[in-house]
Amino acid sequence: MTNNTMLRFSLFHRFGHFLLIISFFGLVLTGMPLVFKDYAWARFLYNLFGGYPTAGFIHRICALITFFVAFLHFAFLSFETIVKKNRNIFWGPNSLIIQPRDILNILRDILWFFRLGPRPEFDRWIYWEKFEYLSLMWGTLVMAVTGFILWFPVQSTSIIPAKIAGIIDLPSIALVAHRYEALLAAGFIFTIHFIHTHLLPENIPVDEAMFTGRIPEEHVIHERGAYYERMKNEEQLEGLRVQPAGCGAKFISKLFGLPLLAIGLLMVGFMLASLICSITSTITDLTKNIHFDIFSIFAF
Repeated sequence: MTNNTMLRFSLFHRFGHFLLIISFFGLVLTGMPLVFKDYAWARFLYNLFGGYPTAGFIHRICALITFFVAFLHFAFLSFETIVKKNRNIFWGPNSLIIQPRDILNILRDILWFFRLGPRPEFDRWIYWEKFEYLSLMWGTLVMAVTGFILWFPVQSTSIIPAKIAGIIDLPSIALVAHRYEALLAAGFIFTIHFIHTHLLPENIPVDEAMFTGRIPEEHVIHERGAYYERMKNEEQLEGLRVQPAGCGAKFISKLFGLPLLAIGLLMVGFMLASLICSITSTITDLTKNIHFDIFSIFAF
């Protein structure tokens, strides 16, 4: 087994991911208390961030950081395609776009899970990473549009025709979409993303790749065998090999990553418990109403 280390993420992508982490946690910690305002944990969290209007101000600053990260990402895509003439960024083994081979890998992965076939060999991006990328793009678009409407309700309503504005309550629709997309995004990141990155046996307690940019070569061979073989055949392995991350970088990665991991898991626990409590309360109220109606009928 090799002890070499390979470069996984450049400094540019790590910087973008760092900003995205900060903005996402800021949005969740200041936004979810409004969704679950009837629960003690949400009120505590909202007061912790200064209440109104401080929490709202932090929320908007984090939204602007998210937009800045999106701008950086699309600027990178534009540079790669227009300046460097790199068309493989949208299609091929280095692309994050879902392709037919990913559908085949999903089927192969299911067969392997049930011991009905060999483990599939993944390339640079595994299919679940591509789905996460797609959900990030879609979620950012939805949150940006609905967030803008909520931030500037008068200006947004004035854009649509007056007849339609009189029928459709645009800010109310935006609020519902914003909240449910936020719930979906937070639940997805704090469960699926955490499981696929930090909570895999070989990565526990924290996957350091996005912090240090480096990944052990044996992990690449194990997780992305097709990518490793392709780099070997294209004689690019030596160009990807780097010095291992120092102890200081590893320590900072854990110092930064572990608290965020704990916060995310706590948040999804609070959210799930509150949702279950809300559903249970609704079912109980419906049951009482049905019982009362039946009793009223027989009493009559």
